[in-house]
This record gives sequence, C-alpha cells and structure tokens, in this order.
Amino acid sequence: MKTIIAYSVSRSDLYRFQPILNEINKNKKIDLKVVASHVHYMRLFGNTFKEFENKLYIEERKKIKVLKDNPNSIVNKLSDELNFFSNLIKKKNPDLVLVLGDRYEMLAPVIASIPFNVPVAHIYGGAVTVGAIDELVRHSMTKMSHLHLTAHKNYSNRIKKMGEEIWRIKTIGMPDLKVLKNQKKMTTKEIFTLLGLNLKKKTLLVTLHPTVREEINLEKQINNLFKAIKTSDHQAIFTYPNSDLGYEYIIKKIKKLCKKNKKFKLIKFSSKILYANLLRNCVCMIGNSSSGIVEAASFKLPVVNLGIRQSGKEKPKNVINSDFKFKNILKSIQKGSSKKFQSRLTTLKNPYESSLSMKSICNFITRKYDKKKLLLKKFV
Repeated sequence: MKTIIAYSVSRSDLYRFQPILNEINKNKKIDLKVVASHVHYMRLFGNTFKEFENKLYIEERKKIKVLKDNPNSIVNKLSDELNFFSNLIKKKNPDLVLVLGDRYEMLAPVIASIPFNVPVAHIYGGAVTVGAIDELVRHSMTKMSHLHLTAHKNYSNRIKKMGEEIWRIKTIGMPDLKVLKNQKKMTTKEIFTLLGLNLKKKTLLVTLHPTVREEINLEKQINNLFKAIKTSDHQAIFTYPNSDLGYEYIIKKIKKLCKKNKKFKLIKFSSKILYANLLRNCVCMIGNSSSGIVEAASFKLPVVNLGIRQSGKEKPKNVINSDFKFKNILKSIQKGSSKKFQSRLTTLKNPYESSLSMKSICNFITRKYDKKKLLLKKFV
C-alpha cells in the first residue's frame, strides 16, 4: 500500500484539487490522506473544511478564531504548519506528498518533506504572477519538488528552463473546469432565494485580493473600484479576499458598502454549484483573482483584470486589463458588459481546459518511480 499525503491550503485550491483527489482515492492500492490547513477551519473564511468530498481529510485541526493581519502572524502560522506537518510525516511515513498552488502556507509540507527524503509532487507550478508573493513561493516550490503538473504548455517550458528534467513534467491543464461546467443549472429564482439579488438585472462578480508586492494605496484602489461599480449602475456580488496581508481592511470596506446598498452582496464562500451559476449569470467579473484568468473563460464571461497581481499569466481573450484609475475601471466594465464585446466570445476556447483523462493525470502522480532517481534531481 502506497501512502500519499495531500495538503489543501484554503478555498483557493479546494475545487481545483478535488477531482484529482477523488480519482486517486479510487485506487485501492493508494492510502490517500488529505490535510486541511488552519485556514479551512476559520469561521471568518467560511469553515471550508466542510466542503471536502467523501470526508477525505485526516483529522480536525485546532480551530483558530483569529488570524491577525500582520507579517508576524503569517510567519508564526507558517511555523505552526511546519511543525504540524513534520510530526505528521514522522507519524504516517508517506511515500509522496502532494501539493497544489502557491500560497505561502504550502511551503510547510514541502520544506518538512526534505529531511525525511519524501518526494513531492507539485501541481500548477511554472506560472507567473508578478504582483503577488505567490510568485516567490511557487518557483521555490518547483525547485524543492520532484514531479511537476502544470496548467499550460508555456508553464511547462518555464519549468524546463529552471533546470528540471523533462520526464518530471506533465502539462495537465485544469481538469476541474469540466466539473465546474457540468454543475446543475440554477434558475434566477433559486439564486435570488440564496442571495436576495435578481440576476436578470446586470450583475458584476467581484473579487479583490490584497496585492502585497505592489506599492499601492489600498484605500484609493477600493474607493475607485466602488465608485466605478456604483457609476455602472450594475448590481454586484462580492466574494471574500484571501488571507494575505490587508484582507481585514478589504472585508471591512465591502461590508460597509453592502450595508448601505441592497444592490450589493458579500458572500464568504460559494459552493461549487452556486459559483458555476454565478459565472453563468453575471454579466462581467471584476477584480484580481486567478479565477478571472482561468475559470471565467469556460463560461465565456468577460473579465476586468485589475492591477498587476495576475501579470505574467496566459490570459484568454475574455480578459480586459485595467489599472485602478476610476475612469479606466468604469470604461472596462462598460466594455465587458457590452453586447459587442460579449459577441466576440461566442467561439472562445479556454486554453486551460484539459483534454487529458483524470486517470492519466493521476497515473503520472501515483505510478511506481525509482525513489533514488526521483529524489536525486539533476539540473539540466
């Protein structure tokens, strides 16, 4: 029996991870253990550990009520995760550690695996996000990992340029997109029951994450964004930001806005079926989330991508780039909401959609490798 420990950081990787985890879990020769980070157990971010399918996670973690919004707290929590994962590896003695994404918490299982000589498979390396600290985390994880599964051929080529051997790399696209597209369609009445908004009216889907590496005036950015949304006269559904530095301020500002205006709604966490239907029914997405770069194109949804956070990623033709100036945000919203722009997207193909079967993707992860060859990396 081969033991694999997979680590999920937060809602950001939850739906992208689940199809792969479910396929691996079908293999009776694999003992799959899934660990959810402390963020999954935070009420603030929706207690998202409940969203894991088939109750895959190992054990309930110690719940934390507050994640302080400062650099020291981030370092301390990373240290806690590192200690937790080190003890877990010692206890479970896994044959492989599986990680997805580029959140800073993801460093913990990767670093903990090194002294125990446990190979690491990393999903979705090779991308570039100039404006996020994820950029540093992602590439460092690549050099500490032994297998690489990427979302785009250009990302695979980038990993090759980092000196990784070709046999370690596989381009898999984003297989979860098929699952998202196949979610049951909800009526606007059903969505109204959940959110209190009639999506027959033009509605924006808004996600704004903090951009730690950008010299910004966050207050000015948010004020310009809110002003543009109000001026557009559209409804807006806001989703929670991630837990990067600055999240508290963003949440506070959005709550204040929504309290004053019934046209605006803030949701902590969206189920898979609800999110798919928001992508189907909203007129435009706006913000700086990777979902605007990846998921939106599968629903032919126009996206206004703000700032530099996603700079460097391969962007489909539904993406309109804008800075945080009020006039440019408004102009981009109007363009994305127009029938003229939307008509151009009728034949849009998402470059991130996968043509590979889940079985072939998971076989690359679970096949029997020569452990010595796998661990002893060569710089090509």
